[in-house]
Amino acid sequence: MTFRSLTSRLLPILGLVALGTGVVSTAKSEQAPAPRVEGEKAAVDPAVSADQKIIAEVKDKAELKANLQHLCDVIGPRITGSANLEKANKWAAEKMKDYGLTNVKLEPWEIPVAWERGTFSMKLVEPNAGKVLTGASAAWTPGTKGKITGEVVFLEAKTKDDLTKYKGKLKNAIVLRSAPADVKPITDMTYLAPPVPPMPKVDPKKDEPKKEVPKPADAQPPRPNFGELQAYRAALNEFLKAEGAAAVLTDSAKPHGLLTMTGSWPKGDRGTATDPLPTIFMTHEHYSMLHRLATAKGGPKPQVELEITNKFIPGPITVYNTVGEITGSEKPDEFVVVGAHLDSWDLGTGATDNGTGSCTVLEIARTLGALAKAGIKPKRTIRFVLFTGEEQGLFGSKQYCAKHKDEMAKTSMCLVHDTGTGVVKGFGLQGREAVQKILEPELVSLKSIEGWKGLSLRGMGGTDHLSFESAGVPGFACDQDMDEYRLTHHTQTDTFDHVKIPNLVQGAQVMAITALRVANLPDLLPRDKPKKDEPKK
Repeated sequence: MTFRSLTSRLLPILGLVALGTGVVSTAKSEQAPAPRVEGEKAAVDPAVSADQKIIAEVKDKAELKANLQHLCDVIGPRITGSANLEKANKWAAEKMKDYGLTNVKLEPWEIPVAWERGTFSMKLVEPNAGKVLTGASAAWTPGTKGKITGEVVFLEAKTKDDLTKYKGKLKNAIVLRSAPADVKPITDMTYLAPPVPPMPKVDPKKDEPKKEVPKPADAQPPRPNFGELQAYRAALNEFLKAEGAAAVLTDSAKPHGLLTMTGSWPKGDRGTATDPLPTIFMTHEHYSMLHRLATAKGGPKPQVELEITNKFIPGPITVYNTVGEITGSEKPDEFVVVGAHLDSWDLGTGATDNGTGSCTVLEIARTLGALAKAGIKPKRTIRFVLFTGEEQGLFGSKQYCAKHKDEMAKTSMCLVHDTGTGVVKGFGLQGREAVQKILEPELVSLKSIEGWKGLSLRGMGGTDHLSFESAGVPGFACDQDMDEYRLTHHTQTDTFDHVKIPNLVQGAQVMAITALRVANLPDLLPRDKPKKDEPKK
């Protein structure tokens, strides 16, 4: 113990001695704090208290498992425009009402034409006759109008000029549009390609010639120009139809027999664009085998038998976004949007894309609804939206933003969950540094939640927050652990079996706290962010 510390402890005693002997102490006395009553707790910040109540409410009373199992196993896959999706819309609306939300409604919008998957069969005729091949029709593509038999032809072309050598050679052909994909081993779960590593900085002296900087060995090849790629694909489709090709095969580019799925209705208000050719996603293994057979020199020409039955339902077809809210206590005309897309593909049951996100949003609604009933109400309105048409191009969220355009200036944030069953590690703030400075002190309670790593300025794409970004509203997607998303995304294994409920509990806790904190901020979140050509300070 230092001398100074000892003196400070003795002074009060010496002062009492002096008073007892009639000597007045010149030291300034301090009144001791009142003793704390036994069992009394220190005051807790009301916002932190609300955070703790959210964490406990989700942990102890979550309905995530029951809701997600019902959505996947009872309702099933939910293609935009399907009866199943409408069932899911109505089911979600009833859940919102049960959870105490107000202004619950189905907001309609339209698509030009709906599509139903029919039957699919494909087998080799020559060689290895009878071998069954695994594939599935791309969405919004037609059937074959009966059984067809055709030669498998590899189209080795990258430009419109390259197509001329195939003129007159594709009648009834089953066309391989590209070489097989380079599929990562199943042990690699990164899903997305690694970022391009930064080039080393070079500062050559004025009197030295500039030296060519070698590219890193693992650098990604430059991406093709998107406009040129789209133009080539359009030209290719027209060429194949004009030449009488029967169908187009595409590599699913997934390991171990997994298929993938995508597709959308033709452009135009009534879907009147020229019908596409039957288009099939094939397992990587079978696609690669057909490519080897088609390109082997001197071997037999591969032929396949193919039959597909699909159905188009002429439109316009009405589809819905499901919407409900907890009305703000002080600023009911300002909003925080919490969302996910309810539509899915149909090879599986839409569990991780995006039943997980949809049921996480419902759980956040249930939790914040319970807090509101207990008197802990958001100052701004928190609106919960289950979008549709996301898989075809974010159509439902675009329609929401258009319908609510007068509210965009008063919408503080849109927060979206849409990367499967992994924990929420953070939010990508799309370069909004001003938002990061505001949110970091607000979200301090998230540090106690396992899996949370923090906010980042990264830009994230691929889901409905982008529609809000385009409307000028800060839109943020959850930065999630990839988990098994590479394997379940758009595949036949996107089922309830691969869902991890504890991770969804974590995500609901993180998002509910964030939504309430943003709803209770003094001001709306700032809109500004660095322009693409503006250097960071």
